[in-house]
Amino acid sequence: QEDLIIVLKNPKEVTDAKALIENSSLIWEELIIDNNTLKAAVIKVPIDKKYFWIERLKTSNAFSSVEIKTTASIATIKNIAENTFVKVSKTHCSGDCPVYDVILFKDGKVIFNGIENVITKGTQEFSISEKKMKKIKEMFEKTSFGTYLDSYVDKSIMDFPSTFITHNDKQIEIKLWKNVPEELAFAFEAFEDILLEQKMIE
Repeated sequence: QEDLIIVLKNPKEVTDAKALIENSSLIWEELIIDNNTLKAAVIKVPIDKKYFWIERLKTSNAFSSVEIKTTASIATIKNIAENTFVKVSKTHCSGDCPVYDVILFKDGKVIFNGIENVITKGTQEFSISEKKMKKIKEMFEKTSFGTYLDSYVDKSIMDFPSTFITHNDKQIEIKLWKNVPEELAFAFEAFEDILLEQKMIE
């Protein structure tokens, strides 16, 4: 058996993630990182099928990363979490909505992972200018992120995409933008403008 480390895309869905692993006849060992906005678990997979499972779990859309467990891979996951300024994930919908994960680090570095209906698929890294970083920081500081609701979702509209925004140890899920506080909508627009400028999405 080989140990893999998986990072949950939605840290609120541990039960679903565990069920997905166990229903695939794999072994869920333990959560090794268990924070509000970061959940990482160790799972066991058959050693001769480890690469098959890494690819399979990556495409399941439940995990933001799947890799072989090493001291370095755990340190990298913790380091990313500690240095992230804001993280955004966009999920599937019934149409051709863009699906991607993107992390903006405190130093202005960006890691974009384009999944579907984006101009740039796969992982891309780039940096934004200090001026742009300052603007985005200011816009997020104008929000009352910590006091907002955890979700702006209307259960009656299931086929809308979800936008998950993670900032300052809190994650917010948005499906219905009309109910979202204006400052948060503006901050997200400024963030999305970076991706449009870099031709990651259209």
